[in-house]
Amino acid sequence: MAVTAVGAALRRSPVRHATCISTPGIEVAGLCTVLLGAWGGIVPFVGPVFGFSGDGSAGWRWNLAHALVSLAPGAGAVFAGLLVVLAGRAVYRPGGLALGGLLAALCGAWFAAGPLSWPVLEHAAFFVTAPPLRELTYWIGYSLGPGLLLVALGSFVLGRPAPEPTVIPPVTRTVVPTTLPSS
Repeated sequence: MAVTAVGAALRRSPVRHATCISTPGIEVAGLCTVLLGAWGGIVPFVGPVFGFSGDGSAGWRWNLAHALVSLAPGAGAVFAGLLVVLAGRAVYRPGGLALGGLLAALCGAWFAAGPLSWPVLEHAAFFVTAPPLRELTYWIGYSLGPGLLLVALGSFVLGRPAPEPTVIPPVTRTVVPTTLPSS
């Protein structure tokens, strides 16, 4: 008798579970945003160690240009990428995806426009004069490459719909009596 009462109570109270629907495209975009932000933020500091110095400075040289044109948008992009990964794994966080995508796009735009606007702000060139192929590698490795890719990734995240919460239908259980009715 007690077994059937428990079974009836289970059938009357539907249990609903909200599950996490993983969105691999958004999570991969978030991971790429983290990696591009880390590269763009650290390249002026570690690039000279292996002969890739866009401004002619030595490795690990801290200055205002490195901090504002590379490190700040790089840190912002890493934060945006982590926000996108976490919001992509959550049950329902459209605000996190929107904020992460917008921040990634803004950081990418600053990566691309920062070296162009630096001479206006400080009256000094951001990149040193170099042979054309070398200067192209500086532009692609320091600013345009990470910047345009971050804008594309941020736009991708902004254009994707947020994952909807999924509700699993209640499980119906049948209880089989352990004793047979007497006849």
